[in-house]
Amino acid sequence: MAKSFFEKILVAINGKQSSIVTAMYAIMMAKTYNLELRFVFVIDTATIKFLSINKLIISEDLEERLEADGKRYLEYVEMLSSSKGVKCEKDLRKGGVFSEVVNSAQEFGADLILIGGNMREVDKGGIKHNLLTSAENGILSNAKCPVMIVQKPNIEAEFKIF
Repeated sequence: MAKSFFEKILVAINGKQSSIVTAMYAIMMAKTYNLELRFVFVIDTATIKFLSINKLIISEDLEERLEADGKRYLEYVEMLSSSKGVKCEKDLRKGGVFSEVVNSAQEFGADLILIGGNMREVDKGGIKHNLLTSAENGILSNAKCPVMIVQKPNIEAEFKIF
């Protein structure tokens, strides 16, 4: 088995398809290189508070619904991981997304953070650009370890036979 530069990887899960693709990629990395794996989902209470203060949302139970979503996504990636014989940790947090992802990585001792890429066509010439959210930019700017943006279309087929 090849020696890896990494021993512990953290994957930020946000419910988007790109984060599920990233989870699959991380699971394959963890299995191939015998890496420790942690998935983190952050309930963005900072944004909820801002929207509530400015009366832009009126749902009283939004935080509870997001927490239920976070648990469901973490259980799903845990099931994917388990299906490949890879153990993982799950971390459900509340707060600002980028700061909580970075804190989780530091507490876990992560050597690498994986986030999902979001490719979008932005001009008529067909050139695609990876548009990062402010949270993803915050992770890139504040992480104490390398950050990898995963852009792996059609990984589902590869994951099934891995």
